[in-house]
Amino acid sequence: MDQLGQSGVLQVIPPAMLEQQLQQQATDKAAAAQPPAVAPPELAAYIQGRFEIFRNHRNTTAGWSERMLAALRTFNGQYDSSKLSDIKKFGGSEIYARVSAQKCRAASSLLRDVYLGSDRPWAIRAPAEAQVPEEILSKINELMSSEAQMVAQATGKPPSPNDLDTRRRALIDAAQEAAKKKATAQAKDAEEKIETILREGGFYHALAEFIVDLPIFPFACIKGPVVRVVPEVVWPPGGGMPTVKQNPKLMWQRVSPFDIWFTPGVADIENADVIEKQRLTRAELNDLLDLPGYNHEELRAVLDEYGRGGLHDNWDTTDSERAQLESRENPMWNRSAMITMMEFNGNVQGRVLQDYGLAVPDDLRDYNVQAWVIGSHVIKAQLSPNPRQRHPYFITSFEKVPGTPVGNGLSDLLADLQEASNATLRGLINNLSLASGPQVVVNDDRLAPDETGEQMFPWKRWHVRNDPVANNAQKPIEFFQPQSNANELIAVLKEFGAMADEVSAIPKYVSGGGAAGGAGRTASGLAMLMGNASKILQTVSANIDRDVVELALMQLVDLILLTDTSGMLTGSEDIHVQGVNVAIQRETQRQRQIEFLGATANPVDMKIIGMKGRGAMLRSVAGTIGMDGDQVVPPDQALEKMEKAEGSKNEPIEQAVEAGVVKGVQAGVARIATEMTSGVLATRARLPLGNPTHIGTVPGQQPGGAGPPTGGPGKDAARAQGNQASKPSQSMGPQTAVVGNQPGPGAHAVKGGVG
Repeated sequence: MDQLGQSGVLQVIPPAMLEQQLQQQATDKAAAAQPPAVAPPELAAYIQGRFEIFRNHRNTTAGWSERMLAALRTFNGQYDSSKLSDIKKFGGSEIYARVSAQKCRAASSLLRDVYLGSDRPWAIRAPAEAQVPEEILSKINELMSSEAQMVAQATGKPPSPNDLDTRRRALIDAAQEAAKKKATAQAKDAEEKIETILREGGFYHALAEFIVDLPIFPFACIKGPVVRVVPEVVWPPGGGMPTVKQNPKLMWQRVSPFDIWFTPGVADIENADVIEKQRLTRAELNDLLDLPGYNHEELRAVLDEYGRGGLHDNWDTTDSERAQLESRENPMWNRSAMITMMEFNGNVQGRVLQDYGLAVPDDLRDYNVQAWVIGSHVIKAQLSPNPRQRHPYFITSFEKVPGTPVGNGLSDLLADLQEASNATLRGLINNLSLASGPQVVVNDDRLAPDETGEQMFPWKRWHVRNDPVANNAQKPIEFFQPQSNANELIAVLKEFGAMADEVSAIPKYVSGGGAAGGAGRTASGLAMLMGNASKILQTVSANIDRDVVELALMQLVDLILLTDTSGMLTGSEDIHVQGVNVAIQRETQRQRQIEFLGATANPVDMKIIGMKGRGAMLRSVAGTIGMDGDQVVPPDQALEKMEKAEGSKNEPIEQAVEAGVVKGVQAGVARIATEMTSGVLATRARLPLGNPTHIGTVPGQQPGGAGPPTGGPGKDAARAQGNQASKPSQSMGPQTAVVGNQPGPGAHAVKGGVG
């Protein structure tokens, strides 16, 4: 006490400043305990230099970091420090309107309905023109030679070139049709397998978080596919202890816009060098010691520095405020013991790579590499495995700006209206609080000595006194009511809300709030208004399709073609991204499908499409209304049995190419083979086709080969036995090869031709 009295000054330090001083002391102590600094490798120095350039451009030149902080504050409904200080000085309400946050949530919901709904936003389609394999063409040539010999033996002269050309074109068309069907089935199968890879790799989870970022920030980013080793638990069939396997998987993740830096001045992110900030734990670094490809000496050096307390998360000046807005720990303190690492994807000169130890042929040429750097340690570096030499980061904006990867989010578009709405709402609350009750004027000179005038309650008795020298006619207590401007302020606030609807193109009724007047009073009118309002989503969906989904799927297909040995893909498939089509045509397409289903429910169309076609239509329509089509409609095999049971005569003849051999069945070739081996074939100019409804037996003959042929074919055979020339058949079409001459009635068409 005496010392304080003698000094006369007591220094008071705020808790935040005291904590900062203690942290600085700990940092200085850790730095003093470290060994002398060693110059970082040239590759690490190059990447750190690039990061400094990227960070300075984002923070100072472009101002993107402040825009992202402002967007995050707007979404959270918080004022910046200077604005909040001014409001507190005035002493008014600190309420926040959150107009932008509501629009961002509505936009995310609409986009989630497009990309995460029941309709898949992408598809893999077979090539428009299927190529017939060389072995099939060779088989067709063998078939043509065999048939030409048959005709020459039967007629005594070779077939005309015109007949041969017609026959060849028919066979090739049939083979192309079969190859197209096979390619379509293979593309559908590949689509299902890729869908499984996307779901297991967390693609749709990352896409959901990406959709949340897109309307908030100037840009949003998704990363993948990247290979990660993840544990997989395998349980035995009969129970017991499971087996844990470490399997590599293709994974996707959302990358925060705060954690990614790229080359200044690029018009397209595809052409930029990219640095991503990642946070690792000590346990994750320990796991890297068991993986091949990592520099284990550098990893151990990182763990040693971590133990000395020399690695801190102090990358950017915006990290502290960002952590507060995201409800995370201030990275300056780093009590969670996270270690930051930068992942670099870009071009590096060959000389720098050779200095690190990567074998590249030319020391002056630039090579696309991936490198992971912690502090001054490069724990891994490799040449990019992507054949397109592209990094795995995909960026787009809610509203794109030509010439830059950074566009505008809804927070940017509504910034002025958000500020005006905040001011109006604060004024409304302040006015309501003032006008909520009467104001009281108390004349303290007229009050009794024991009356303070501070308390008011019903039936209170006020004790006053008269002053002989004062004006006793003045009332000791007076009341007056402040004017309420609530109606005017509410009208202004509604007008700002209507302006926000127009600027964002997302009216309240789209997200279920508010009522649409005029045409919106009827169901059809509301549907029309919502259709017009969804046009802005068409542009946003087009951005996502073009910049994110399509490129990410192309990158996945490239990796599958590089590593897969099962033949899932051939490389000729087309990736069709249809998110924008889903946004435009979902309701229209569903209605048209139902109308088409009703229009084809007649006997004429049923003869054309058959039960299998009708079943396919029913499955498609059931899927669009949220039902499982496979549970509603029986499988195709059951439909075929039903069709046969009803005596249908329109069974389609399916043709396919399988195992490199053309398969087909034609009764006409079987009849010709039977007649030739029986020695009863007379002169024919053309090979007739059999009736496609009689497959596997000679027309006019009972199944099993019992009895002679009857009808038309029987007459031909009778004329042939009597050495009478038969009239040339006018039917010339696709036929099948005859491999071997099997005598006897009831001969079947032999595998090896095209139907």
